[in-house]
Amino acid sequence: MAFIFLLDMVAFAFVARMILNATYLDESDKLEFRNPYIGLDELYSSRKVKPSFYKRLTNEPRFATQISAAEPYKIFPIDLHRWLSDFGFVSPSDRRLKVSSTVRPDLLALCLRLSSQSPFFSQVNTIAQFHVLDYGMERCALAVRLPKRGEILPHLYSLPEPDNAVHLDICELSAKRPLKDGEISWATRPACVPGTLQVLEARVGGEVELEHFDCKSGSFLAYQISCSGGTTSSCNIDVWSNQNATWGSSFLERFNSTLTVTRSSGFYINQYQTL
Repeated sequence: MAFIFLLDMVAFAFVARMILNATYLDESDKLEFRNPYIGLDELYSSRKVKPSFYKRLTNEPRFATQISAAEPYKIFPIDLHRWLSDFGFVSPSDRRLKVSSTVRPDLLALCLRLSSQSPFFSQVNTIAQFHVLDYGMERCALAVRLPKRGEILPHLYSLPEPDNAVHLDICELSAKRPLKDGEISWATRPACVPGTLQVLEARVGGEVELEHFDCKSGSFLAYQISCSGGTTSSCNIDVWSNQNATWGSSFLERFNSTLTVTRSSGFYINQYQTL
């Protein structure tokens, strides 16, 4: 009996230790994302199985927010289009692309500054993060697409004036883990990865993409989009996108070089087969 009691106590202590370790685990952000596509690398590398053909898939950013150098500690609101339904609050997958280099040194701006703490420099950048999904859909190109002037859309939008083209700086951020809502500001944003800064000339009424690159399934890609430093004309852009085929924003295009890229609206990842 004493042996059984001792055995029970050892088992109890072992289980208690496991529970305590799970309770006090404070490095959950460092846990590995396991590959859900077990065995597919070996299967397709053997060349004994011919993969099925899949058309382009689309996937929008999992996260998008704004930051401002003029307000380095401000956390901009997200989920602005949340609405109350009969079953509770619904958060649509709308994503916002907003960049601005506006400077307001006039008397009106001074009044606004004194009355509401509105900054003279209302420069705004956008931070967006994508989650690369789906095995074998691993070719990407970052692109920006803007609606035509006068386009009828569900949400208000603004485009650069008077030009129909504007230069944007886009750099990849050092963020290989999911970014968290309510924590990203100018002061806390991830750093740009050295050597990744590119300039894209966005055009009203069309899409423009950057150089193509490989993107591994399961990875996270984050970018900071801002007005180009050499921009002399207006660089004010504010557009929305969502899953209801509306226009807007920036998207990643995944493609196979043998396929024709078709037009797609919104702020998305377009995934094309690479097997």
